[in-house]
Amino acid sequence: MSLVFKLEDIQPEDRQRVGGKGFALAVLFAHGFQVPHAVCVSSVAYSRYLQTTGLGERIALELHRKNFEDMRWEELWDASLRIRNMFLNTPIPGALEKELAEAIEKPFKDVSTVVRSTAPGEDSAGASFAGLHESYINIKGTPAILEHIRKVWASLWSDAALLYRQELGLDTDESTMAVVVQEIVLGDRSGVAFCRNPNDPTQAVVEGVYGLNQGMVDGTVAPDRWILDRASKEVISHTPAEREKTVVPTPTGVRLASLPARKAEAPPLNGHDVVEVLTMALGAEAVFGAPQDVEWTYQKKRLFTLQSRPITTTEDEEGYYSRSWYLSLRRSYENLQSLRERIEGELIPEMIKAGDRLGATDLTALSDDELGQEIRRRQEIFEKWERVYWEEFIPFAHGSRLFGQVYNDTVRPDDPYEFTELLGTGELVSMSRNRMLE
Repeated sequence: MSLVFKLEDIQPEDRQRVGGKGFALAVLFAHGFQVPHAVCVSSVAYSRYLQTTGLGERIALELHRKNFEDMRWEELWDASLRIRNMFLNTPIPGALEKELAEAIEKPFKDVSTVVRSTAPGEDSAGASFAGLHESYINIKGTPAILEHIRKVWASLWSDAALLYRQELGLDTDESTMAVVVQEIVLGDRSGVAFCRNPNDPTQAVVEGVYGLNQGMVDGTVAPDRWILDRASKEVISHTPAEREKTVVPTPTGVRLASLPARKAEAPPLNGHDVVEVLTMALGAEAVFGAPQDVEWTYQKKRLFTLQSRPITTTEDEEGYYSRSWYLSLRRSYENLQSLRERIEGELIPEMIKAGDRLGATDLTALSDDELGQEIRRRQEIFEKWERVYWEEFIPFAHGSRLFGQVYNDTVRPDDPYEFTELLGTGELVSMSRNRMLE
């Protein structure tokens, strides 16, 4: 059985082997959409990798230390960290590597690629794994592509992906992964189109940024947003973004750059472009028979369809510490840098001032009515800082976990927790305050 499929060779019976993204790209290609050249490394290759290296048994051991459905998020993160380190330190066996390299070398020789996850069962009408598995941009050369295929395989066991499987009650023993290797289109304008506005089914939404999509995906670059009438395709509203940054390719990946002033003055799409993007997205909806979430890019005036998945309907999550909030912790380095500047330069000084103002109020001098008003005011202040804590402080603290992943990816230590030795560098202000409280 072939381990690597060309898009034109993928048949309906191959869906489980090529995963949601891979199969969707094949369908779009067959219907004449402008899809970048791609191949799909099937889940059979992943299964062979686990079998020949013995990783399958080691992963099962990690996830059966206790009942999977009873594992807390912290335990899922610990298990995920150890599993990822197994993949990083376990090369693809020679025979399997040779077979994959031969299939990848010819179509992508001297070509930059995107290496994307396409797990069987993801992006179905009942569930979307969007953002849970890794994608790597601007990867060039067969050794680098193979290396990142292995990282995509490892992302099947990310803490976020494990959490989602736990929520859905999926059997982790049945989880598998395919990978799309797709020629990169270095678009100058990119974005997504939602065929159906979740707030109004008669409307559609188009979002766009200058440069590549990566900045919009991780929240570093805010998109312009257009709301359109699905039937007439007329623009109902346009919400412009503060156009300051763009994600551009580098020799080894991507980076955040300042957007030239000339571009910042105008939206990335004109009226004709917005309608063309929506028309393409509605065409994908017609092909798949359900409203789609479509990723696209313009290379000059040429519109490419990068991927398409069904829009899933899920129940609203209440409060903080929900899965959507948990996924928002995954920030880019640039986002963490700006978050640090805001926390140190604005939020902490503002919090200290708020505390000083509260401490200066003599509560014993207030009447009962005044005291009631003061309690309500303080409740509002508390709720404000609770939101700040969850939305900004915790994501910044989570950066230590992201640091651990980068450290392990780079150093490949035998001990996946080696990075923690670099974090305890001195006395923490919080520890000093705890002693004062005691």
